[in-house]
Amino acid sequence: MGGRARARRAALGLGAAGLLCAVLGAVMIVLVPSLIRQQVLKNVRIDPSSLSFNMWKEIPVPFFLSIYFFEVLNSDEILKGGKPQVRERGPYVYREFRHKSNITFNENDTVSFVERRSFQFQPHRSQGSESDYIVLPNILVMAASSMMEHRPMGLKLVMTMAFSSMGQRAFMNRTVGEIMWGYDDPLINFVNKYFPGMLPFQGKFGLFSGMNNSDSGIFTVFTGVKNFSRIHLVDKWNGISKVTGIPMNCSVKLQLGLYMKAIRGIGQTGQIKPVVLPLLWFEESGAMEGQPLRTFYTQLVLMPQIMHYAQYALVALGGALLLLGLAYQVRGQEKCYLFWSSSKKGSKDKEAIQAYSESLVPAAPKGTVLQEARL
Repeated sequence: MGGRARARRAALGLGAAGLLCAVLGAVMIVLVPSLIRQQVLKNVRIDPSSLSFNMWKEIPVPFFLSIYFFEVLNSDEILKGGKPQVRERGPYVYREFRHKSNITFNENDTVSFVERRSFQFQPHRSQGSESDYIVLPNILVMAASSMMEHRPMGLKLVMTMAFSSMGQRAFMNRTVGEIMWGYDDPLINFVNKYFPGMLPFQGKFGLFSGMNNSDSGIFTVFTGVKNFSRIHLVDKWNGISKVTGIPMNCSVKLQLGLYMKAIRGIGQTGQIKPVVLPLLWFEESGAMEGQPLRTFYTQLVLMPQIMHYAQYALVALGGALLLLGLAYQVRGQEKCYLFWSSSKKGSKDKEAIQAYSESLVPAAPKGTVLQEARL
């Protein structure tokens, strides 16, 4: 009787543990998807209490701007009508930093802010320095010449003399830093003085001068606190209503070229045959890494995966424990039956049962004294 009681207690213990695991796993299957969704919504919305707020305020993702210039090798031949020859220089790599300021939360589930951008040169990633000189088409001269193409010849002659007096040519030899972030040019002042409105800028001229240490105005975007489907959508930009999306991870690639040709009456353009001459190729990309990546991966990827697999593991473990408890109970009853005999059974039955029972007991080592146990 003691063996049967122990077997019953063991079976009950295993069954209870198995039932608990199975029920817990089933509950998780029902609730975990909703919990994971709530966790994701809580951590990605624009809210001071969310995991991503500080990352949204000052983006820790390193963005890099890589610039490749197409240096002109035969500028004199091009002015005589020759075929252009260029070679690639670079990359010249810059790290981009973005910081949001004047953050204001509005009552309509939006937040307004100003985002400033700045660039820092990365020598270890670059093939050259900002002091490298590169020969490129003089964008100001060629653009001004094109605008004068259909003007009176007298005006063109005035423009030619002005170019000559200021030492302007169809091609220029300037440093990477000047081409990128701007240089003083008397032509800009001349054009803005005598032809106001012809150029869309004043002061220094550079291909990226308007991007460094600047902002793009006031953005108003949806926070996603009340309506997650609109999170990060732009409500207004500088007061203009236009709903669109803001990509959090992006890669931009673009090539800039300049259409050039000789303009009759402007001597600086020589005999340039019509051609689209490449100026530069740039690409901008960013990838999350370091501690921000580990934090996001742990909170939004690893933990949900663990919970997802844990729910099914608990159901499987519960089923296994239930089966083990049932098997333990059946085996205990079978042993008791095998060693049990009744006086109502014949001697042959007793002998058969006794023989089968003895076959279940392992043979004792030699020299061991066995004591007979009677039922």
